[in-house]
Amino acid sequence: MTNHGQAAAAAEFVLAAARRLEPELLRSGPDGFSVLGMLYLKAAMAVAAAAEADDRNPGQHSRRVPDHLGQAKEQAGRLGGDDNRLWTAFGPTNVSLYTVAAHVQLSEGVDALAVASSITPEAFQNLPKERRAHLLTDRAHGEMQAGLREQAVATLLEAEELASEEVQCRPRTRTLVENLQLLGAGSAEGRLRALADRCGLPG
Repeated sequence: MTNHGQAAAAAEFVLAAARRLEPELLRSGPDGFSVLGMLYLKAAMAVAAAAEADDRNPGQHSRRVPDHLGQAKEQAGRLGGDDNRLWTAFGPTNVSLYTVAAHVQLSEGVDALAVASSITPEAFQNLPKERRAHLLTDRAHGEMQAGLREQAVATLLEAEELASEEVQCRPRTRTLVENLQLLGAGSAEGRLRALADRCGLPG
């Protein structure tokens, strides 16, 4: 629904599911905490996407994002650590990853970087390679939003080293590379041009 321009409806759908299933999920213990937490994370991202798409009153959506992230954080606290119950990969680190992504969606780059820096090296290394790369591309978005364009290029190159497809093939990341080209990247211009070439973008 979000990918088809119905982010606000997607948020209401997933929140309705969370409200309906919450009593049963809470009785289910760690499996239930994980599922409920993921529902709230999906709601947070859908609301952030709705805010980005709403030119007239984005605040009506963005104000709800911290609430849903807080609800997910509560379930992560109940779970007590990172886990992959029912293939959710849910836990405190996943809440942080989604929080970074939500801040980026809302163009809150400084806040995104603050959350990203709170993820411990151990937690980062325990993530699958693709998820580490995805976090790095989100961090690069935050760095661009915060005016740290040279650092954004360095972060993208770090992500490319981990999982090249996360940088070279994803439309959102290719758009970031194009935006960095338009804005300029100072001493990183040469590395940025080479990255743009590998992404198949015009120089």
